[in-house]
Amino acid sequence: MNSSPNTERTRLARELHDGLAQELAAFGYRLDQVIGDENLGNSNRVSLRELRLSLSSIINQVRDEIYELRSNKSKEFHQQLTEQIDAVLAGSEIKLEIDGQISIKSEHKFELLRAIKELVLNAKRHASCSLISIQLRPDLITIEDNGLGGVIKKSNSYGIDGVKERLNLIGFTMQITSNTSGTIITISI
Repeated sequence: MNSSPNTERTRLARELHDGLAQELAAFGYRLDQVIGDENLGNSNRVSLRELRLSLSSIINQVRDEIYELRSNKSKEFHQQLTEQIDAVLAGSEIKLEIDGQISIKSEHKFELLRAIKELVLNAKRHASCSLISIQLRPDLITIEDNGLGGVIKKSNSYGIDGVKERLNLIGFTMQITSNTSGTIITISI
């Protein structure tokens, strides 16, 4: 696709940039002001910093989408994954290891990144882990944590259900093995 001003992709990129991206950035700057208020209590400041990190991750995703629309190119999957997971884990003590390279069709990338991000967020919030390892292989992605396990014992796990739905949309499947020494999630692609 060409990136002339008359293309639909360019128009969408411009609308995203001039609308959503600008609004998110303005919201972020306002949040920074609130976080910097000397009258704000420390417990509220910590919560607001976590929100700010989440907002920064969303802003980066929007910028990536704008870039892809404008240039008809995209960052490598490994780079996008690293940036998004680093943002999720920012402020935590959890160490991240990502190994391998894979090529993902552009139409699958968004759903897969969202699914992995949700799985890492679950580990951060619920596993009490100190390490999350992601292995990227041509037909398989493995996400492993060294936490408390128990992910499959939880009923009404809407996050896991959402991940399964996202993966099904793009023809991928997921298996979870969880015990007291951690959780291993495999995504077959």
